[in-house]
Amino acid sequence: RRFELWLDGSNPFQMGILRSLLWAAELAAVPSTGRVLSALSRERATRFLETWAGSRLHPRRMLLRAIVSPIKVAHFDDPRAFEAVGCKSFHEYKLPVSEPARWTQQVLDGRAIEEDVDLECEVVVVGTGAGGAACAYELASRGRAVLLLEEGDFHRRDTFNGRTQSMVKKLYRDQGMTIALGNVGIPVFAGRAVGGTTIVNSGTCYRAPERVFRRWREEQGLAWFSSATMDPYYTRVEAMLRVERARFDLTGGVGRVVARGAEKMGLHHRPVDRNAPDCDGQGVCCFGCPTGAKRSTDVSYVPGALERGAQLVTAARVDGIDVVAGRARGVRARLASGKRLRVKAEAVVIAGGALMTPLVLRQAGVCRSSPALGKNLSIHPATKTLALFDEGIDMAHGIPQGYSIDELEHEGIMFEGGSVPLEIMAVSVPWVGKRFVDLMERYRNLALFGFMIEDTSRGEVRPGAGGSPLITYNLNRRDAARMQKAMAVMCEVFLAAGARRVYPMIPGMEELSTMDEVRRFRGMTLGANAFDVTAYHPLGTCR
Repeated sequence: RRFELWLDGSNPFQMGILRSLLWAAELAAVPSTGRVLSALSRERATRFLETWAGSRLHPRRMLLRAIVSPIKVAHFDDPRAFEAVGCKSFHEYKLPVSEPARWTQQVLDGRAIEEDVDLECEVVVVGTGAGGAACAYELASRGRAVLLLEEGDFHRRDTFNGRTQSMVKKLYRDQGMTIALGNVGIPVFAGRAVGGTTIVNSGTCYRAPERVFRRWREEQGLAWFSSATMDPYYTRVEAMLRVERARFDLTGGVGRVVARGAEKMGLHHRPVDRNAPDCDGQGVCCFGCPTGAKRSTDVSYVPGALERGAQLVTAARVDGIDVVAGRARGVRARLASGKRLRVKAEAVVIAGGALMTPLVLRQAGVCRSSPALGKNLSIHPATKTLALFDEGIDMAHGIPQGYSIDELEHEGIMFEGGSVPLEIMAVSVPWVGKRFVDLMERYRNLALFGFMIEDTSRGEVRPGAGGSPLITYNLNRRDAARMQKAMAVMCEVFLAAGARRVYPMIPGMEELSTMDEVRRFRGMTLGANAFDVTAYHPLGTCR
């Protein structure tokens, strides 16, 4: 029943894919067992699926992961599961209630508009995430008449219940099922709400390093960019977002053991800088901050713009741009109510992020002649390493991404914390059966830490079914080698911190417990599809 609730609201394309995956698994059992999967005994079906989980054949592992991930989330989204492992649950969480601020009167809900609407402004800004919200705020602060349009809905903080299933459905694009297709199937997570992806990110705030600006100057001729010239702009944004160093005590058990291991290895490490000055370590940053401590744009730049006279229309999907004499002079959008919205403007800003902006431009017939439209996609591929300790860790308490190791930043490798709630932990472990359950029962003793790489691989974004982005991306050998190096370092950090076992989750090296095994891992030749990759920073598709 919980799985059916999870599927409720999925678009027909997603449902069709899932149905195909389930049938593939159903029929795949026939050659080796003579029966379809659902006709096997529980024990026989488990053994069959366990062979897939440990298979060196990437398609089998990916198929199993795609099928069981939503089932795992549904299964573990149960207070009895949290009680069984002795960790905090949000199932009884009391939501704070507050009076709506005055600026909410300037928000029009596109689901409630019952007739076609024509509006006029100086600047229409499409998108309320990191780009659009900041742009609208700066323009409104200068007295411009600004209209913000957002495809998603406006969610008050007192509706954020900390529960993964409901929040993913409410805040994530395509319920978190946007996948980059290629030699590795990579989920690329993005928000779809007022606040954009800032509403579901971890709040980490890095400045671009000088080595990046130097490369821009040398390779792209962007002579103006440097750490010094960008400093006043970073400073202004950091003041608006109230960026400060995370408190070490709020980095939880993961921060404690990673700091200990990194210190023993002589690696530079520290808490990360975040835009959550009043954080109390609830641990659900990626599912909407229930306390409002994280200064995502829905509580910073968007309210600031509205307080300065801007207007906002939600549930408005832009599908046309009006071009007059070579200049964009407005947009057209379909509201969730089924009605149409037309906006006349002196200037148009499309800020739908690297996934949606190229689709909006392409659908509107703008920039189609550009060879860069939808191309040059980079995503900062990321993965994680898991470790089992004798001491208590309890990832349910603490900032999910509160600590970092930046020793290898100059090589394009950044280690960042990745503590996750119980049900997301279940998805992170690609196993099934008794081994999986035994590990999940030790949740309070598990520590997860992740890393991302500055990728040289590139992909593309094209229109997909139902208006969703169709992403293609192949992870090249150079980037795979960097991921292998980073994973080996992470294994060493955990072992130095006193981990009993470490779980790279790599076929042929799923778990290890000694430095000798890490050295053997370093000597393996791993292809891109050996890694369980995710991504959170799509970039570059409209350069």
